[in-house]
Amino acid sequence: MTSTKTKKARRGRPPRTSQQAQDSRQRIIAAARALFAEEGYHGVSMRKIAARAECSPAALYQLFPGKRQLLLHIWNEIFVALIDALHQCYATAPVEDRLETMCLLYIDFWLSRPDDYRAIFLIEDHPQADGDSYFVDSSGVQEGLQIFRQAIEDAQAHGALRAGDADEMQSVLLCGMQGVAMNLITIPEFPWGKPEVIRLATVRALLAGLR
Repeated sequence: MTSTKTKKARRGRPPRTSQQAQDSRQRIIAAARALFAEEGYHGVSMRKIAARAECSPAALYQLFPGKRQLLLHIWNEIFVALIDALHQCYATAPVEDRLETMCLLYIDFWLSRPDDYRAIFLIEDHPQADGDSYFVDSSGVQEGLQIFRQAIEDAQAHGALRAGDADEMQSVLLCGMQGVAMNLITIPEFPWGKPEVIRLATVRALLAGLR
């Protein structure tokens, strides 16, 4: 006598496709960015992010073990966009205008994305476990911004800037550009004047000081 076994159909949801998983990831990131901008990083819980993204807390924790990991991912996305734009500018701008154009692009990037600026510069990074490192030390940001050093060395080679420590000059430019972006974004009630005038005058003053 021959017996046959019938397999029972599995119940529950079918496994998600890679596209569905990617869509869910993007919804979570978008939800977190919006909530951080609306309520501040410390006022937002992982459950609130999951609710905004319309996913379960378990699904959220599967992708991002904690809120800091989600924040670091957002920071990385922002800096990748900035550094890509700077490298494209370096590759296409005429050498005689390259450094000024890159400085203006840096300021304009943040002025056009004030919520991203606040997420990057107004939320402190706090490593949470032994072995954790600061974002600025582990993300490649410092290396990416070295494109300014290259532009400075190009300008020095063409006689547009004086000889000197290119790293120090890069720091001078970054501090000055940060000041413009920070003031215009975080203190908008102050009568600074026209942003396009402030940004251009500041960049040209910085470069004049390096000649």
